[in-house]
Amino acid sequence: MGLAGFAIGVVTGHGLMARPAAALLALLACTAAPMWWYEARRHAAAQPRPGEARHSTTSRRRWRLYGLVVAGGLWAATLNLLPLANASVTDGFWLALPPLLPLLLAGALLYVLWPEGTEVAGLERIGQWLHRRPAAQRFPWPLLRDQLVKAFFLPLMISFAYRWAGQSEPVLAQNMTAVHWYALTVALLYLVDTAFGTVGYLSTAKRLGAQIQSSNPYWLGWAAALVCYPPFFTWLQDVGFTYRDGYQWSAWLAQSPVLLHVWGTAVVLLTAIYALSTVVFGIRFSNLTHRGIITHGPYRWSKHPAYISKNLSWWLVSIPFVSNAGVATAAVHCLILLCINGIYWLRARTEERHLMHDPVYREYALWISRHGLIAKLLRRHPTT
Repeated sequence: MGLAGFAIGVVTGHGLMARPAAALLALLACTAAPMWWYEARRHAAAQPRPGEARHSTTSRRRWRLYGLVVAGGLWAATLNLLPLANASVTDGFWLALPPLLPLLLAGALLYVLWPEGTEVAGLERIGQWLHRRPAAQRFPWPLLRDQLVKAFFLPLMISFAYRWAGQSEPVLAQNMTAVHWYALTVALLYLVDTAFGTVGYLSTAKRLGAQIQSSNPYWLGWAAALVCYPPFFTWLQDVGFTYRDGYQWSAWLAQSPVLLHVWGTAVVLLTAIYALSTVVFGIRFSNLTHRGIITHGPYRWSKHPAYISKNLSWWLVSIPFVSNAGVATAAVHCLILLCINGIYWLRARTEERHLMHDPVYREYALWISRHGLIAKLLRRHPTT
């Protein structure tokens, strides 16, 4: 349903390309609406049960207001952090924000005034602690981590989606060659990935059954994840930590049309696996969180299909083993990309460590170790 809405959004958004921010919002709305409708119906039974509130209405609303102030502080901090290395990294977010402001303000007001349920959770619980500051109760740091995930990644996802949506227009304006078609397909697949990622960060509502159950409690996991995004990765590139020198795989294979098509098809397939690995989360995608265990789609074959396919595609797209500057530079580029692959391996391991607290994930991990793609390949080609 989300992909069908995405297709409608692409058609609708293409007619609004004179206003790219409006086109992006149309795309996101078309992608999110059918999934939200479906999940709201599925999880109608999970609505808060009517009952007496355990605290006064005034107190509950005050706690929610305090919680919103904390969330606003996190957003202010991350929105000032993200552009430090590259001022344009959040351009898409700022362009999409003005038409959303009335909805955000209305949503905040509705959140504060909404009739109370029996459970105090999320921002309200943070506000409760700030209001009462009970000496016997620790500050709810896990809930603050949950909010930090959204404050850091949601502006990035919106900006990434804006960038990928814009990249299709220059390609379509050219005389389309096979290489242009490959570039357009990859751009659309990354647009699918970032659009579904954006919807995931927008959908952490308990009424949709998509709330954050826990965020990664390990600092090493946060470090491994954040270093892959601006501004941290941009800082690494600024000091020479890059595996590209501008030489394109299409130029490298220009004299071999057959190999060029095989190479380009492999790039598209790997990118498609990566995008599908985001799509199968539906409204539950986000970094550094546990919002339910996904076992279908590409996750039926591997615990980390997104990381594997993405890292393999980088080797094919950037061709670090070929350099105009010589063999020594190519070797350095290969070493740097291997280091980046290692960072993603660390991300995978720290995510597993976090999710292993869930018995469902432990069962899934055991199943993959016996029936996953790597296990099947090892059984077919056992080492001597």
